[in-house]
Amino acid sequence: MLLGHERDGVPPEALARTDQVVEIRMIGTGSSLNVAVAGSLVAYKLAGML
Repeated sequence: MLLGHERDGVPPEALARTDQVVEIRMIGTGSSLNVAVAGSLVAYKLAGML
């Protein structure tokens, strides 16, 4: 799992080496998730719990 910066994302050279890209879409007024929260959501999904 590779997590990117809320403004700059993941560098293009790192993206080129990934197998899959996932974006967590935001609903409402928030513009980004804390990286720890985003990582927790992805880990939860990868563990098959979502």
